[in-house]
Amino acid sequence: MKYLISFIIVLFAISCNSTDSVSNATYFGGQIINPKTNFVLLLKDDVVLDTINLDEENKFLQEYNSLNEGLYTFKHGSEFQYIFIEPQDSILVRLNTWDFDESLVFSGRGGNKNEYLINLFLQNEKEEKAVFYNQYFDLDEIKFEAKLDSIAKVREFVFNEFTENELGLSDGFVELTKVAIYYPLYRLKELYPYYYKNIQNLDSYPELSNQFLNYRNSVDLNKKELISFYPYQNYVINYMYNLGSQLKVKDSSKNNLTINTLNSIVENVEFEEFKNTLLKRVVLNDFLRSETSCMINDKVHTLFNENCTNESFKTQVNNLVNDSKAIENSKALPSFEIENYSNSTKDITSIIQNKNTLIYFWSTDYMTSEYLYNKIKNLEKTLPEVLFIGINMSDYNNVLSEPNLKKLNINKQFKLTETSEAHSFLTSQYPRVIIVNKDGIVENGFTFLDSKKLYQELYALK
Repeated sequence: MKYLISFIIVLFAISCNSTDSVSNATYFGGQIINPKTNFVLLLKDDVVLDTINLDEENKFLQEYNSLNEGLYTFKHGSEFQYIFIEPQDSILVRLNTWDFDESLVFSGRGGNKNEYLINLFLQNEKEEKAVFYNQYFDLDEIKFEAKLDSIAKVREFVFNEFTENELGLSDGFVELTKVAIYYPLYRLKELYPYYYKNIQNLDSYPELSNQFLNYRNSVDLNKKELISFYPYQNYVINYMYNLGSQLKVKDSSKNNLTINTLNSIVENVEFEEFKNTLLKRVVLNDFLRSETSCMINDKVHTLFNENCTNESFKTQVNNLVNDSKAIENSKALPSFEIENYSNSTKDITSIIQNKNTLIYFWSTDYMTSEYLYNKIKNLEKTLPEVLFIGINMSDYNNVLSEPNLKKLNINKQFKLTETSEAHSFLTSQYPRVIIVNKDGIVENGFTFLDSKKLYQELYALK
């Protein structure tokens, strides 16, 4: 209450000042319950605009005099959420990191539209899960489209109700909302032929009517203001995969889906920044989907470097390629130093000697602490004969105090020393998993905790 009163006092003082610079001021603040770090990031199109420190009560408040209307994101720890900001907004957020999205509440001027958006996002997630759970992809084209139309009508009804009660909504907000309503459904349509083919055990993809695909006529692939908006980006990426897949069907010589998809992006997406984002995403998807150790095809790598103009993205992908090659399968794991939480330095080879081992390098920049704990707990319960060693890649992840992290077995948790040789194969900063057999030979030099083949690989250890 004390914080809310002080916030209101600030707003009142500003409203009494008639200068243009102050009257156009925008405020963003709030409170983080169970914070992961001591700051909040405000971003625009994935670029950090501001780092806002939390005070001793985990609250923050920042004034801006030059923010344009548009979609922003705020990030805390590994979690982020969208926020639509207009000049003169005074938006407060309150959330608990243990249940980030579901606990998020907006208030203040501009809070209602953001409260509507977060509820729409959460509803979209539930409805998409229902589409998969209820096996709508098993339906024929007409029945499947009818299911999506029914979902769209409910979303439209809720939006119309909201607009009746919330006056003065900007054109930009209305356009963003329509993307959030319809584009997730368009994405499901792009996925339909793949799932239908697999469920029906068909030899080829179903022929779809022009009516089923006519939504594509209304899609703009170069909406600059939406390039970081996941409902928009997810639709476009699935459309590009579809184009790449069609090319693979039409021309047997073009049998690499990733290369086809990269070429589809180059040919159809004109806005350079968005094109770069999509190119990187496809290459990373290709990396993550590798059947054995994660790797990037040389031709894919070359095509990416030839067409991506973002040097940061190129460095990230190049580092990932080099990291994946640094630890070779069927060879002995190179030694490297690590440090336990009693500050004693050890060599990894002495810890894993004569044991089938999974070494996971982790950071909550890429996964939630809840996911990490639950995954390791499940692995250890399912495979008690395998040694699971965790290595913290980030200084600010506090294994000794963070509620989920401190539930991990501290005797199996380590951190990197400053001079550890492991830094040489972690240049991309991506978490990775290395699987080593009891003879110290690498079975898989680069995989992930959420790999579909992880359990299969671990069961195969002798």
